[in-house]
Amino acid sequence: MQKLMNPIVSVLFLLFCPITSAQEYKRLPPDGKKIDPAVREALETRVLEIQHKIDKAAATSPDAEDWQPDVEVLVRAVRLALEQGLFFRQSETKIANDLLNESERRLDAVELGDRQLKLLGFRPEKGNQPQLLVGGFRSKIDNSVQPYGLVIPVGYQGPDTPYRTDVWLHGRGDTKTEIPFLHERMTRAGQYTPKNTIVLHPFGRHCNAFKFAGETDVYEALDHLKKIATLDDQRLSIRGFSMGGAGCWHFAVHDPGRWFAANPGAGFVDTIVYQGWFEKTPYPIDATRKKLMNWYDVLPWVNNLRNTRTIPYSGEKDKQKQAADRVIAETNKLGIEIPYIIGNNMGHRIDAASSKTIDETLSKWAERPVTLPRSKIDFTTYTLRYNKVDWLTITGLESHWKPSRIEGRIVEDGSLSIRTHGITRFEVDFCESAWPETDQRVKAQIDGQTFHLDDWSDAPGVQCEFAKGETWAVVEQIDPKLRKRPGLQGPIDDAFCDKFLFVAPSRPAQHGTTQRWINKEFKYAKERWSRLMRGDVNVVLDTELTEAQIKNNHLICFGDYQSNQYLRSIAGSLPIQWTKDSLKVGRQNFESDKCVPAFCFPNPRNPERYVVINSGMTYREFSNVSNSRQIPMLPDWAILGFESENDAIFAGEVIAQGFFDEKWSLPE
Repeated sequence: MQKLMNPIVSVLFLLFCPITSAQEYKRLPPDGKKIDPAVREALETRVLEIQHKIDKAAATSPDAEDWQPDVEVLVRAVRLALEQGLFFRQSETKIANDLLNESERRLDAVELGDRQLKLLGFRPEKGNQPQLLVGGFRSKIDNSVQPYGLVIPVGYQGPDTPYRTDVWLHGRGDTKTEIPFLHERMTRAGQYTPKNTIVLHPFGRHCNAFKFAGETDVYEALDHLKKIATLDDQRLSIRGFSMGGAGCWHFAVHDPGRWFAANPGAGFVDTIVYQGWFEKTPYPIDATRKKLMNWYDVLPWVNNLRNTRTIPYSGEKDKQKQAADRVIAETNKLGIEIPYIIGNNMGHRIDAASSKTIDETLSKWAERPVTLPRSKIDFTTYTLRYNKVDWLTITGLESHWKPSRIEGRIVEDGSLSIRTHGITRFEVDFCESAWPETDQRVKAQIDGQTFHLDDWSDAPGVQCEFAKGETWAVVEQIDPKLRKRPGLQGPIDDAFCDKFLFVAPSRPAQHGTTQRWINKEFKYAKERWSRLMRGDVNVVLDTELTEAQIKNNHLICFGDYQSNQYLRSIAGSLPIQWTKDSLKVGRQNFESDKCVPAFCFPNPRNPERYVVINSGMTYREFSNVSNSRQIPMLPDWAILGFESENDAIFAGEVIAQGFFDEKWSLPE
């Protein structure tokens, strides 16, 4: 694998055409200010020297992955600011030097054997005040080191004591890249610092409302924290304000079983209403695009708030109040009682009285967390990306992007009652709670059918999977058939939420128009990932792709079926046919020199991973205006034409598009 392009590929991509659009949208992050050349040179020298020391120490350290991200995260912040021109205030050059000083302190501490919180700077003797720490974890998505902040509470007693943990999602700031984020987390405790509570501040890839890779980062930051502190899993909460409030709504409705409470403040809950697209939309929102909005629009998922406790906040005079108002109106219709805190005469901020009420409420709820296993579960989903609450996990749907629901109940007599709608497969797993305490068979009623469950594994608790044909049946063996399943259900953007690798073509495409489009879009996809998603761009040439890379990555392949050797090797197993003379999608035929296919599909050589053809993230400059516009813009597949001059919304004219069915086939 390589970070820099192979020289052969560099020649092919010299034909890059500048991206143009009918309307210019703001750059995200914006360009920074020029800094003194001497200061720049000194910083660049320090970054190189310290990174060399880190690499040298890591090469001989058996536990390098336990400490290296916590040191490297500080150096990477400065390096990215230098490479991308992201110094927004003159004071940030001093902050950059402070971060590099801290990285050197940590390197010295590593040699002394310091690890975990001690390496980050935690000192027990300072236990009479909250301690503000920053660290890093290595992302499974792209191997980049991503930052996070911590507030360790007064009187912290160490790893032997499990702590309530609040995850706080920050608001949007176009200039809040790594250096400003780390500085803020090292100098400000934040909106809330509850007693006896660790507060985790994920970075979340900058300005994307904690969606897509930002969502993955929240979970990875939480998993990383569990390695250095002991968390009480039944007292995890999700909180946030402004953009962070939008992210909080998203986590609350999509993953309600994880949180003992959700506290969203002043965050949007949809795209169309928040953007004011009532009478006219900036691009046609057809049935396919409307379905895609069910990924992150909150209102279709509101029924899931039955599975957690929620306490939203809005300022009385805040224009974003309409979002929480609409959620509350919907929960009232569903009979879900939610306390709604409104700041008297407040705009876009939280007043002291409301903060006090919210903190007191969460503290009371934390004293009475949900007992596992839950006696009642009621979960609605539109995609297998979100499929689990406690002991119920959905593993198959009749049709994606339509509402599918499962209701589970532990009856007083110790039996199970499960009702489904739109579900074809699900798992029952009581391993976490080891229910029931006896080894008796468990009676289960599933949509009126009766089962007696005694399918035990080595782990305690009932575990089994059910699949629906004409009736429900217990799954006795692994199903080898290709089907949409959790983590492999589309659409295209889903591939960028987990580990992926760009695969570059070693030969030119069969048509010059195709080659020029591929040149442009491949460069665009890499730059977009690097700048907007604050990630590392990992590229391999098609002729150098290894079996290990095929096994461990979603493969993002650019080129046609002749120019990209890997695509050529799997072309016969792909659902879209593409030759020099024709481009066929089912019964539809297109001119192969005037358009390209962009799609995701289970990799024929590794069906547990995607292969994505000719697409990076599908939301473009148009989305820079607001993260409420950062939504999936293409479904599972699309045919994109070259003739459009405006590519700020789509990579080309969308000639055709659609979803594969639940068996990854093209619908008739």
